[in-house]
Amino acid sequence: MTESEKNYVKRLEDKLYCLSSIVEHVSEGVILTDQDCRIVVFNPAKERMEQMKAQEVIGMISWEAYTHSNREISEHQRVSDTGEPILNAYRPHAYVNDVPVYIYYSTYPVVRNGELLGVYTISRNEEILRELLYETIEQKRDTSCLQRPPASKTHMATGTSFTFANFVGKSAQTKALMREAQMISATKASILICGETGTGKEVLAQSIHNFGREHKQFIAINCAAIPETLLESTLFGSVRGAFTGAVDRQGLLAAAGDGTLFLDEINSMSISMQAKLLRALQEKCVRPVGSLKEEPFHCRLICASNESVHTLLGEKRLRQDLFYRISDFILTIPPLRERPEDILELAEMFIRRYNQEFHKHIAAIAPDLKQRLIQNSWPGNTRELEHVIRNIMLRVSELKTQLTAEDYPAYLPEGEPRGADRVAPNPASPSKLPDALRQLQRDMITAALKNHGGNLTKAAEELGIQRQNLAQRMKRLHIAAQRDERK
Repeated sequence: MTESEKNYVKRLEDKLYCLSSIVEHVSEGVILTDQDCRIVVFNPAKERMEQMKAQEVIGMISWEAYTHSNREISEHQRVSDTGEPILNAYRPHAYVNDVPVYIYYSTYPVVRNGELLGVYTISRNEEILRELLYETIEQKRDTSCLQRPPASKTHMATGTSFTFANFVGKSAQTKALMREAQMISATKASILICGETGTGKEVLAQSIHNFGREHKQFIAINCAAIPETLLESTLFGSVRGAFTGAVDRQGLLAAAGDGTLFLDEINSMSISMQAKLLRALQEKCVRPVGSLKEEPFHCRLICASNESVHTLLGEKRLRQDLFYRISDFILTIPPLRERPEDILELAEMFIRRYNQEFHKHIAAIAPDLKQRLIQNSWPGNTRELEHVIRNIMLRVSELKTQLTAEDYPAYLPEGEPRGADRVAPNPASPSKLPDALRQLQRDMITAALKNHGGNLTKAAEELGIQRQNLAQRMKRLHIAAQRDERK
């Protein structure tokens, strides 16, 4: 090899080393596959984004590394076949602790002299931006209660009144809930909010919608407040003459456009109506009552239940297949009795609110009243606490500046003492809802696999989910396949 050739090779090696160093240190995730769709580059930023190890996936075919994928839907394979890039996409590529990891990305082919060399994806790392945004919202939540509510609602959808800044509470449970809710707000994933009556499920639903979708439609209905005979036409629409008094009316699923439809107290929906809703969600189309034509809808669905999922599924008041459709992500609002740190903060917020409304001048809560408020279990949660503070503020003298236990009217509900008559959890069962849901899924999947001799396709049909979805859940729940159904 001549000296010039050696210099040329060295320059190429130096260039390759520099490019490798750049890929190692950039904050964007990088994945590169070769002509056979085998992963050859998986940089540290990609590892952090999707919590996957490069050493475990390099050399694997891409859709084998990502269990939710296959050759037919693999984007790297599609770009390899067509030569067309995929630009500015946004969808989950991995799941971490049952939570879909949504990322912005673009996928490009690498072509030299008409020959495809590989396909690579650049994923945007938004962790730092998300953390800064979360800290900003936390600071706004800390200070918003000390200020008058803004007159302008330019950052809220029509018909909504709440954002995350309005969600009061400094407890660890509240902060964790806010972080989870903000994380999934920008996605199209269906959300199920669980919490006792009065915990603020609609406040949370509005906050999720207004976190990036404030210019889109937000529609809320209470399923328990609508007669079953009218609920179908309310959701799906109707045509004139379909029933007595029927008119041409668009259903709420279609009327919500690409915004959000919030179904409160979905646990009150009948099983027959659940079957109709399930079909609509599966097909992404609705058929108005009395019509022969179907129309598509594109809204995101947020549902709420004032009973636990475990109870509803155990008593067969919620269809399992519908549960999977409406609960891509589950948010649980803890009752007020489980976050006593938030009680006084909420009480002080209500006092400031009613100081303005009733022209009072309360500046403090006496220790005896604080103790009384904290000791109550508040079965009606935040709604009950607001009712109590409002009644106290209505009757207190305009000259008074401090509330005491004497101001607590005798006829107002005090609630049960904290811990009174509480049923202890079964030590043999998971005590936390996420653990209970994982155990429920594990039991259901195991039973379905046993019923069908390990056949994933038939087990998935029984569970009302796609085979890929079943395989993905089995991997997350560490359920081993019972046999190779292809043999």
